[in-house]
Amino acid sequence: MTLRLLVVDDESATAFGLKALLQGEDVEVLTAVNALTARSILMSERVDVLLSDIRLSGTQDAEGLELLQFARENSPETRVIMMTGYGAPAIEARAGALGAAAFFEKPVDIPLLVSTIRRLGGMPAE
Repeated sequence: MTLRLLVVDDESATAFGLKALLQGEDVEVLTAVNALTARSILMSERVDVLLSDIRLSGTQDAEGLELLQFARENSPETRVIMMTGYGAPAIEARAGALGAAAFFEKPVDIPLLVSTIRRLGGMPAE
């Protein structure tokens, strides 16, 4: 089975860099650079794991948390990982309360991220 991962980050270099790092023989990576595109993908594609930045518009907004809530309501089988470069305990707590399965602060520990994605996607560790 191929794990389908959706990476959402408004910085396209980050989204495509993560795609290059995470895509493999048993992991297919889809990318979106905004919440609107991510919602469309969630509604039309099978997504096993969603990895989303919290800030998706470059402002102080937390659109990623709104995307998390959308995913939980419209694609409940999708496991969600949130990440941010602007971590705060209150944001992490809010993400957890909304149903995030994991939370990472940037810069992300890639080996730990990979193992978390595989675990949440029901795949064996590499």
